[in-house]
Amino acid sequence: MTDASPLLGAYAAKQCPVRLFRQYDPTEIADAAPPDDDLQQLFDDGIAFEIDVVAEIVRLHAPGEVVVIPGRDELNHEERRELTRVALDASTPIICGALMEPDVDARRLGEIDILVSTGRTVSGSGRPEYRAIDVKSHRCTKNLDDPADLDGGVTDLHLLTPGVVSGLEPKYREDDCLQLAHYHRLLQATGHAEADDDTHAVSGGILGSESVVAWFDLQRPQWATITPQIVRGDDGESIGYHRRGRSTKRTTLDRYDFEFAFRLKVVDTALQRVDRSVEPIVHPVKVKECLRCDWRDVCDADMRERDDVSLVKSVGYPEWRVHRFMGVDTCSQLAELDPDEAVERYADTPLTETALRTQINEARSAVAGRPIVRPTWDKAAVPRGDLEIDLDMENADHVYLWGAFLSKVPADWPEAAGSYVAFASFDPLDEIGERALAGRLWAWLRDLLDRADDEGLTARVYFYSAVETTMLRRLVPSDDLEAVVSSDRWVDLFPLMKQKFWSNWGHGLKITAAASGFAWRDDDPGGYASMQWYADAMDDVERDANIERILAYNEDDCRATAALRDPMT
Repeated sequence: MTDASPLLGAYAAKQCPVRLFRQYDPTEIADAAPPDDDLQQLFDDGIAFEIDVVAEIVRLHAPGEVVVIPGRDELNHEERRELTRVALDASTPIICGALMEPDVDARRLGEIDILVSTGRTVSGSGRPEYRAIDVKSHRCTKNLDDPADLDGGVTDLHLLTPGVVSGLEPKYREDDCLQLAHYHRLLQATGHAEADDDTHAVSGGILGSESVVAWFDLQRPQWATITPQIVRGDDGESIGYHRRGRSTKRTTLDRYDFEFAFRLKVVDTALQRVDRSVEPIVHPVKVKECLRCDWRDVCDADMRERDDVSLVKSVGYPEWRVHRFMGVDTCSQLAELDPDEAVERYADTPLTETALRTQINEARSAVAGRPIVRPTWDKAAVPRGDLEIDLDMENADHVYLWGAFLSKVPADWPEAAGSYVAFASFDPLDEIGERALAGRLWAWLRDLLDRADDEGLTARVYFYSAVETTMLRRLVPSDDLEAVVSSDRWVDLFPLMKQKFWSNWGHGLKITAAASGFAWRDDDPGGYASMQWYADAMDDVERDANIERILAYNEDDCRATAALRDPMT
C-alpha cells in the first residue's frame, strides 16, 4: 500500500468488481453514464425517505439525545468528521449522518445514516459502544405488514438495541448486510465496537419502509457459497457447484472480509494497467446489478460485441462459468444447441434440465431480437367474453387514476366499443379521496357486469399483474368485489403471456405488447416517467399538457392489454 492507495466506501464489497476496475483503470477510455430518469427517481425517493426518518427521530427525542451531522453541502469533510468525533466521545444516544474517521490501514471510509449507543463501553479502548443503522426505502422484515401491529417502531428509537421488537423476523439481504459489516469494521477501527470474539454480539440494523428497525446478526452463518468449481481428475475435468451446508455457511463478516479484500485487489490491479492489451482481472458478466450501474452501457457494448452468453436472461455468473466450461461462450452458440442433445451433453454439470432448456429458448429469443411465441401456445387459453374491459391504474402517493378501455361491447348497448373511460383526480388526494375515486370506478364497473349477467352475457375484465386487484381489495373491500375478482370474469393476462412467449427480456407489458404489434404514442412511456408528469402537473408545471399526457399513457396501457388478445402481428 502507498500513501496514494484509494480508500473504499461501504458499497464496494457489495457491488460488481468490474465497475471498480473501470473506475480506477487509467487506460479506460469510456465514461460512466449518469443515472436515467427511473434510477434517479429511486435515488431521490431514497434520499427523501431518509430525510423524513431523521426529522421524525429529532421530533421524537429530547434536545441533546440526537445529534444530526450537517450534510456535505453545508460543511467540509474534516468539519463533519470533527462533529462526529465530538458526538461519539460525548456518548450521544443517537447520531445521524455520522462521517467516520477513515481507516487508512484497512483502506475503509464511510458515512453512517444512524449510530445508536448501546450504553456500554468497549473493552480495551474504554470508548462508548455504538451500533450502525442504515436507512433503506425497501422492506427490512418478512412478517410485518403494518407498524401499528407493534408497540413502537420508529417511535421507539431510544430503545434501538437488538431484541427490542419481539417476534420481528428480519429479511436478510446480502447487500444490506455487507454494508452493515463495513460500518461495523469502521466502528471497530475507531474503538467504538468490540473486537471479533464469541462473547460479544455483532449486529447492525436496517430501518426499512415499514418504519421499524430490523436487527441482523452479522456473526450468524447465513450465506451459502455457490461457486462453479472445476475439478481435475484421472478422467479429465468436470465442473460442479461447491455448496456449503447449513453448518458451514459463511457469516456476513466472513463474506464481507473476503469481498472487500478482493475489491482492493481489483483496484490495485487496475491502477497498474499501462495499456489496453493487458488482460483485465475481471470481465463484464450480465447480472441484475447491471440495470442500475453507471457503467452499464459500456459493459453492455463489450458484451454485445462478443455476443457474451451472459446476455441470456437466466444466465448469471455461475451459469456463465458452466457454459464457458462447456465451450459455449456466446448467445448464438447457446441458441444453436438442440435441447435434447444439450441435456445429455450437460448431464454431468450442475445445470438442471429445466434451467438448460429455458436458457436455450431465451438465447433463441435474444438472437431473434424479440420474444418468440412457443410452438405449444393455444390462443384459446385466453378467455374471451361478450363484454371485454381492460383496466389499468396510475399512482403516486395515492391511486389518482383508474382507466378502463371498452374493447368489446354488445351491439345494442349505449356504450361504444373502443371508448376509454377515466376516473381521475388531479387535485391533492388523501386516503378518503383515494377510496372515493376507487369507489366510483367500482360502481361503474359493477353496473356493466350486472347488466351483462342480467342478459346472460359473458363479461371479462382484463389487467396485467396483480396490482389493480390488490389496490381494489384495499380501497373498496366488499363481498361483491371479492366475488368478482375471485371469478373467471377477472383475468390476469400476465401469467398467460408467460405461457405464450419465450422472452429474453422478461414479460413486462411493454415487452409483450410490443411483441404483439402494439406501440405507445408517447416517446418515453414508463411508470416512473408518469410519476414525474403527475408531480409536474401537481406543481402547475405545464399542468394541462402533463394531465393530457398521463391520460393518453394510461389509455395506451389499457389498449396494450387488449392488443395481447388480438395481436396486430
